[in-house]
Amino acid sequence: MSPRPLPVRTLMLAVALAACSASADWTPLPSGAEPPATCARADADGVIEISADQLRFSVPCMVAPAGQDFVVRFTNKESQPHNVSIYSDRAKGTTYMNPEIITGPDRTIDYPVAALEAGEYYFDCVVHTEMKGALYVR
Repeated sequence: MSPRPLPVRTLMLAVALAACSASADWTPLPSGAEPPATCARADADGVIEISADQLRFSVPCMVAPAGQDFVVRFTNKESQPHNVSIYSDRAKGTTYMNPEIITGPDRTIDYPVAALEAGEYYFDCVVHTEMKGALYVR
């Protein structure tokens, strides 16, 4: 007797749960590892562009230059309120930036960030803490 295939609903639920848990987890990189290619990176002017849409950030991580001020250019593409706050770690031990919350749609704001030492930091939206990611300063 061959095994019975799973119902389509069960498969769809499993895929959705896996996607949600994968995007919600944030773990530091192993020592010396390069940040993922999917990270938003600072341009020549020190500007990192990210956005929020459908209660998600456009990228899971950002990369900024060590020892230099930079800007997070944030676009809120939806009518939900959002911001981008930066902390020392997931436990939010030290807050480096907790800026204005903006409501869209299609509203953009520049958040200036004072120079940070090389290392790994954590960011999230204070309104929707399930929106989170890693900030790699190199």
